[in-house]
Amino acid sequence: MSAVFANVKAELQSYADRGIFQNFSAREPNGSSAEYRFNWLAEKPFHLRLNTDKCELELKDVLPAVPYRSDMDKAFRDFLVERCADSLPSHRRLDSERFSFQCKNRSENLSIKIGFDAGDAGEAAKTSINLLHEIFNNFLVEGPYQNYMVEVFNVPEE
Repeated sequence: MSAVFANVKAELQSYADRGIFQNFSAREPNGSSAEYRFNWLAEKPFHLRLNTDKCELELKDVLPAVPYRSDMDKAFRDFLVERCADSLPSHRRLDSERFSFQCKNRSENLSIKIGFDAGDAGEAAKTSINLLHEIFNNFLVEGPYQNYMVEVFNVPEE
């Protein structure tokens, strides 16, 4: 599984090397898991956890302060399903045949798990970053979540 660690880290490091991420750090693999942290799109850092036993990446607490079964929770789950639709351009579409996507809400924090085959680890990392971009630029900005953005992500009111 060291290739999985290496491929995920290399993909994420490429974003940092190009200046897309700030403060990128990787916690060295501990058994079957590793954690990556970076700043992008918001003041608070994002956390991406890799579990090689399950071949799974998790965008941890990507949307905090979202009550379970709230309108926003339901809308986000729908958004995640819509990202897999054939009607989206291929460069924006999530490949649900290649990857599995699962949303979880624990203590009012929405996280996304992305399952993949070991040979697709680098592409899964890239998919997780593309999804994060879609969440901020399409779900939050285009949705009715301006107040949420101000309160949770400290985005200036405009």
